Amino acid sequence: MATEAPVRLWISAYEAPRVTGYHAHETGQLFALREGLQVIETPAGRWVQPPGWIGWISPRCAHAAQSFGATAGWSLHIEPAMAAGLPEGPHVFATTPLVQALVDRLTSFDASSGAVEDRRARLVGVLLDELAASARPSLHLPMPQDKRLAAMATALANDPAVPDTIDQWADRIGMARRTLTRRFAAETGLSFAQWRQQSRLLKAVELLSLGEAVTTVALTVGYSSVSAFIETFRKNFGCTPARFFEEGVALPQAKKKPA
Repeated sequence: MATEAPVRLWISAYEAPRVTGYHAHETGQLFALREGLQVIETPAGRWVQPPGWIGWISPRCAHAAQSFGATAGWSLHIEPAMAAGLPEGPHVFATTPLVQALVDRLTSFDASSGAVEDRRARLVGVLLDELAASARPSLHLPMPQDKRLAAMATALANDPAVPDTIDQWADRIGMARRTLTRRFAAETGLSFAQWRQQSRLLKAVELLSLGEAVTTVALTVGYSSVSAFIETFRKNFGCTPARFFEEGVALPQAKKKPA
């Protein structure tokens, strides 16, 4: 159920995976999962949202979503004026103890008590300030806009273990290597090698969140050495794969009370 503007809250649970086609909201949307995994997609890229991380979609941003496994979580729709300090596009935020406490309070209000809407709006204001101050990188994979590069990037994002070299991809999509290298960097902000590593790491986050063993994940995303995978993961995220979700701080289970 929903509250009145400027903040509306939903608490949801789905037993099966879901695919939502492209759509947009007039409001901004914050959302998080207690269980399951979600991938957000726009023409500009993909954002991976494991349990314990908070997703953000800015107002009027067209996006699609896909969940994996059973999911349960919450969603806040926020009037644009309240969300001016958050990114203009999608983002995925790690939580902190303060953010965790704010979310716990927001999702456990007793709707029968007085002034719920005003209290929730004030707490959301604090939550937005905390998220806006977060410096941690988003779990984001930028996608190129050129059709040939986009087809290549989609294939690699779906199966990052594909070992083909940049020369092989250049031949396959009918583009000179130099042109591919220059255009790919211009459209994604990353070199081909950097992008491929990011693709492998985000696929690893997906698999880890679904309970796959670290060794299995390393091999599935294209690493022949588990130790090399762990070291690359640590350098990128600041922790080992085994500690990743501890660092992200899992969200508490929200009580299913009317909003």
